[in-house]
Amino acid sequence: MDKIIKTSKTIRAILKVLFWVVAVVSVVILAAILVALFMKGGTALDGGFSITLGNYSLLLSQEYSSQQLTPLYFMTFANVALFGTLSCYIIRVLLNVFEPMSQGKPFSTTISVALKKLAYAILIMGIISFVLQIATNLIFYNVFDIPSLFNADRVESCSISIVSDGSFIIWFFILRLVGHIFKYGETLQQLSDETL
Repeated sequence: MDKIIKTSKTIRAILKVLFWVVAVVSVVILAAILVALFMKGGTALDGGFSITLGNYSLLLSQEYSSQQLTPLYFMTFANVALFGTLSCYIIRVLLNVFEPMSQGKPFSTTISVALKKLAYAILIMGIISFVLQIATNLIFYNVFDIPSLFNADRVESCSISIVSDGSFIIWFFILRLVGHIFKYGETLQQLSDETL
């Protein structure tokens, strides 16, 4: 039991630091995006703009104004805001999971509830990630006019393919199963306490 308490306290300390790191980094990035978004006139970048297509990184010679990049800024803002918020929420839920464990109560009634919340948060994060990936790719495709980057004599067509590993669905079911196991442990612990 001492090992569980010690490990849980260590994990909670790490999660508390991680929470503030994620929160601060997200706010700084969002502030930088807002500054770039409301920059008027001129070019957004003096040099070229670098984009990655699969394993290839392309440095574009064309200069882009902040107005041309506005859809990209909005999408980046949405990505950072949603993932920053969901990441902070997931860390808070994990803190609630390890709180009773750090007090020597591994089968507290709050753990199964927290695991259920965690499972649904990961499922929602995975779905949102997939939708934002589609939207971001479409914006990149239109803003940078991807087909125009290729030699028309050699490339007949250009299309987007979206790939999602779907691991968030597996994690959802694993966490739900672990939640049910903890719920069963909580019931046994309650019966044991009543017997005593």
